This record gives sequence, structure tokens and C-alpha cells, in this order.
Amino acid sequence: MGAFQRYFLAYLFNARTRQGLLFLALAGLFLSSSALMIIQGIMGGLQRGLVARSQSYHGVGVVRFVDESLEPQLWAKARSNEWSMSRERQTEVLIRNGGQVAPVVLHGVDFSGQRPPFLADKDVTGIILGADLAQKLRTTFFADLLLIAPGTTEALMGEIPRQLATSVSDYLLTDVPELDSMHGWTRLALVQNLVRQRGAERWRFFDREDWLKAMEFLRDEDGLRFETWEEQHQTLVWALNLETRVMLALFTAMALLVALAITTGLFLFFTKIRPDLASFWLLGLSLPKIERLVFTFVLQLAGVSCFLGVAVGTMFLIVLERFGHNLMPDIFVERSLPVHIDALGLSIAFFVPFLVSLVFSTFSFLQFRRDNPSFIQLVRGAGESS
Repeated sequence: MGAFQRYFLAYLFNARTRQGLLFLALAGLFLSSSALMIIQGIMGGLQRGLVARSQSYHGVGVVRFVDESLEPQLWAKARSNEWSMSRERQTEVLIRNGGQVAPVVLHGVDFSGQRPPFLADKDVTGIILGADLAQKLRTTFFADLLLIAPGTTEALMGEIPRQLATSVSDYLLTDVPELDSMHGWTRLALVQNLVRQRGAERWRFFDREDWLKAMEFLRDEDGLRFETWEEQHQTLVWALNLETRVMLALFTAMALLVALAITTGLFLFFTKIRPDLASFWLLGLSLPKIERLVFTFVLQLAGVSCFLGVAVGTMFLIVLERFGHNLMPDIFVERSLPVHIDALGLSIAFFVPFLVSLVFSTFSFLQFRRDNPSFIQLVRGAGESS
């Protein structure tokens, strides 16, 4: 640290000349950075947890066969690769249990190959229902259900929808509302029989590395369509991005309020130090160098405040992750607040308040330089007063 910085730090912390408003502005920058870091860490953890839960059931990607005649031969080639994927046919049907009827997205899974990880220990002799869907239908274990396929009709029975009887073999609680309330899983053969179609029409991948290998393996094949999890859930991805942008906008607005204190505090600070700057000028320091040193000193104060705010926020998140177990009631999916810290979050927490302070510090400094193009008048006034 140079002599100039040490001098004005001592000036700031001197009891008689302490600049309370400037300290308030620096404290505001510190709180803005730390709060932005904490909110980003917790929100990022919650969002990543939601995405990870959804991908563990929906998969990271799906290969859909527009030309279903290609699927059997490609399956024979692909199964030797031992990729983490399931072979299935998906359809939308109605399920009736007594007087209760509900729509369901039914997944017919080929259990002769690899099972999806979440169905590894489930009874697949009947249909597996999401927990909320089962509650809506008021079902019990081994209850008889009627599957109705509106899109497939019986020509010999007057074009009525095709129906098939089955039973409830198990339940699935995913903590993903969409899955728990509208999805069910059963054997591929049952769905094939219900919709009168052979084979499977999609492969679902649960490992990102296997998904990338499969795309490379199938890239030259026609009649296929690759869909990532993000493409299948564009509305959710858009909502999560909007949530992040709104959070950044709110904290930027908070930093703008802090900037008002920065502007006023710097005006008062520059007024106080003007005689000291004139003395440096008389001792031979050039005016451009004085201005550069003053502006650098102000930016260093803002940078140190933002850096300390990010550091304190990061330490708080680390402590919360290690010791903040079961903070939330049982009704919440995440009882311990998840934390996610990455380079992007650190950069945003530092640069958003710092850039706001940079803009308003530059405005205050330019105003001071315009009002004080030279120290000659100040020196003459001191000489006349003496």
C-alpha cells in the first residue's frame, strides 16, 4: 500500500474527521455482496436439487423413433454398450378405480433389459402409480384398475375406446409434483397390448456420458429425434431462469439505493480532502496523478468492501451446508437448505455491487474534477486569508 493510501485511510478512521456517510455506503456494498452470495448459493442449491430430482426420473435425454421400424435393429446393436438407459413406449390414458377417473401418462418399460434406477426395487407385475395420483384415485395395493386408451378404439365394438384391466402393484414417491400426480409405470407388453402397437418408441438415458455416447453412435441414423431434458421441460427451465433474473434485478436495485449514499458520501469526502490534495500539488505532485490516485483509492475501498462481503457470504454458506441440518419442517422436500457455490455466483456477487459503485463513484469524481479544475484559487484564498 502506497503512502497516499495509508494517509487517507488514517484520515478516514480519524475520530474527528470520520466520514459516517461514506462508511454507511461501504457497509451497504458489503451487505449487498454478502446477501447476493447467500441468496445465489441457496437458490442455486434448490434449483439444482429440483433439476437433479427431475432428471433422475425423466432422464437427461430421450431418443425418440419417428420411424419405429428402426428401433428393434438399433436396440440389438446398442444393448451391448451397457448404457444406462431404458426402452419404453409412452402413452396417455385414463385410469378408473370405481367412480374415480384420472388422466395419466403411462410408461411401458421393457424390464427384460435395463430397468430405470428408480424402479430397481419395485414390484412390476402390475402398474406403479405416483403417490399423489394413487391418492386421487383412492387406490390400495392390488386394487383392480381399468385402463382406457381414448386414442385406440375397438372397431368391432362400435368404435369404443380400448380398455384393459390391471392392478396396483406398487407406489412411487418422487417429490416431483408432475410425476407424482400424473405418471404411472408398467410392463412394455401391457402398453403394447393396450394401444395395439409393437416395439418401443423411445430410449430414456439416465447418465449424461452415456447420452453423449449414444448421440455420437446414432448421429448418422435417419428417423430419430434427440431431446434433452432441457428441451422437454422448456417451461421449467424458463421459469428457473426468470427466477434468477428477477433476483439479480432486485439486488441491483438494492445496490442502486446504496449508490445514493456512495455519491453523497464521496461529495463530502472530496470536499474534506481538497486542502490536502492542494498541499500534495504544492509539493510537486502533478494534478493528473493526484486525480488518478484519488480515484484508485475510492475504487480500492469499494473493491475491498465487495470482496469481504463475498468472503463472509461464502463462509456462511459453507457453515450452513455443514451444520444446517433439518432446518425446515417435514412438509418441505429439502429439510436442510442445499448450497451451490460456483465461479459464476462468486463473480456476480462481487461485480454487480462493484460495477454499480464504479458508475456512481465515477460520476462523483467527474463532478469534483469539474468543480476543481485547479488548486490555484484554493491556494490564493488561503494566502489572502492569512
